[in-house]
Amino acid sequence: MYQLIVSLLVKTVIIPVVLLVSFYSFAEQDKTQWQKPTPIFKQDFDWVKLSSDEWLKGDIISMYDEQLEFDSDELDVQTIDLEDVAELRSKNWQSIRMFDGTIAEGYLVIKDGQLSMVKHGVTTHYELGQLLSIASSSKNERDLWDGYINLGINLRDGNTVQVDYTLAAGIQRRSASSRFKADYTADYSRYVDQDTDETKVTADSERLTSSFDWFFNPKIYFRAADFEYISDEFLNLDYRIHYGIGLGYHIIDTSKVAWDVNAGPSYQTSKFLDVQDDASDTEDSYGLTLGTDFSYEITSDIDYDATYSVQIIDEEAGGNIHHFETGLEIDLTNDFELGITFYADRTENPKPDSENNIPEKNDFRLVIGFGYDF
Repeated sequence: MYQLIVSLLVKTVIIPVVLLVSFYSFAEQDKTQWQKPTPIFKQDFDWVKLSSDEWLKGDIISMYDEQLEFDSDELDVQTIDLEDVAELRSKNWQSIRMFDGTIAEGYLVIKDGQLSMVKHGVTTHYELGQLLSIASSSKNERDLWDGYINLGINLRDGNTVQVDYTLAAGIQRRSASSRFKADYTADYSRYVDQDTDETKVTADSERLTSSFDWFFNPKIYFRAADFEYISDEFLNLDYRIHYGIGLGYHIIDTSKVAWDVNAGPSYQTSKFLDVQDDASDTEDSYGLTLGTDFSYEITSDIDYDATYSVQIIDEEAGGNIHHFETGLEIDLTNDFELGITFYADRTENPKPDSENNIPEKNDFRLVIGFGYDF
C-alpha cells in the first residue's frame, strides 16, 4: 500500500513538476540565445524600420514638418511621424536641409538616433535633431513631384434638368530648400428651364493659384512668387490677375499641427465683362496681401485644412478681396479620398455692369467630391 501511494505521488506531482522546471529552463536558455535576424537590403528599394520593429520597403518621397512620406511597395503612400522611424536607408541620393541652413546630398542612413550621408565613399555625420527636411536629389526629379485631382458632380433629370460640377486639381514640387505649388478650381452649373426649354448658366468661374517658397530659416520662408488668376462671369470679371511676393512665418510646426502666416506687397490688374459708359473696363492697383494656412491631422485617415487670404487694394479695383477655404480630407483606400470643402469669397466693391446691376458681394459653395492623389 505504501509503495502504491509513493508511485502515485511520483506520477502525479513530482514528474510533472520536474518536466515543467526543465521546460522553463530550456525556454529561458533558448530565449537568451535567440537573436533577431539581420535583414538583407536590396538596393532596388528604400527601407524604413519603425519603432515597432516592422520594416517597409518602397520609395522615400519627402520629409517635412517631422513627417516622413514613404511610398510602400505593398501599402502605398504612408505618412510616418519621424519619432516612429527607428531606421531609414535610401537607395539613391537624397538631399537634406538642416536648421542652420546646411544642405547636403548623398545616400541617407538614419540608425540608432544618428544621421549619416554617404557621398563618393565619404561618410558625414549630422545631428538628427537638427534635421529640417528630406527630399530626393535632382537626380530623381520625378520623385520631387506629387499632386491630386478631385471631382464633385451633380446630375439631375426629370422635372429638373441640371448639371453642377466642381473640379479641383493641383501639383507640388518640394525639395530640401524650396516648395512650388499650383492649384486649379473650376465651378460650373446650368439648368434647363422647363417652360421655355432655355438653358441657363448659374455658375461659371475658375481660379488658378501658384506660389514658390524658399526656406532659408526653420521659422521663416521667402515667398519669391505669388500668382493668382480668376475668371468669374457672375462677378462681372473677364479676368483678374494678381502678382505678389512676401515673407512667411511658421507659428506652429509639429507632426500633427501646422500654422503659417504670410504677408507682402502685390500688384493686380482686372478686366471687366460689362461696364457703364463712363467707366473703364480695366483697373490696375498696388496693394497688400495677407494670408494664413492651417492644417491639423485629426487621425491617420482624416485631415483638416483651412486657408484664408485678403488682398487690400483700391476701391475701383474691388476693395478688399477675401478668400476662405476649409474642409476635411478622408482617406478611403489606396490613393483615393473623400473631400468635403467649403468655399467663401467676398469682394467689398464689385463692379456694376452697363445696366447698373451690382454683383453680390458674397459667394458660398459646399463641395463634396472624390479625389485621387498621385
